[in-house]
Amino acid sequence: MPDDEADDHKTKTSERSVSELFSHFVDQAREIARAEADLARAEAMHRVSLVRNAVIFAGIALIFGIGAIGPLVQSGVYALEWLGLDKGPATLIAGAVLVLVAIILALIAITQMRRAGRPPKRIKENLSADAQTIKETFK
Repeated sequence: MPDDEADDHKTKTSERSVSELFSHFVDQAREIARAEADLARAEAMHRVSLVRNAVIFAGIALIFGIGAIGPLVQSGVYALEWLGLDKGPATLIAGAVLVLVAIILALIAITQMRRAGRPPKRIKENLSADAQTIKETFK
């Protein structure tokens, strides 16, 4: 910045009254608060959608688990008996496969819930950046 521009800037800054500076500060604080509220609302909506998805996956897992247990176990047992296994081991193998499918779906639901429970990093970072900007404004 050339010396003339620096002098003009210092003069303009020193000519501003305290009430103007305070008014400017209040306006900026309002804008920051509004932006942070919008961000918090967006974060909350994102978390709600993650929880909703987790509940949907859990519901689907439950429906599949309950509705498919009987027919799938019976079919699996028949198939394993057809391959030469006795009824006991065949039943155990068919049940184990269904348990594995249910566990996988439950883990997907748990992962979704954990993602929803993470603290919002962006809000903390934005508040720090906003505080730094305000500090720099009054230097």
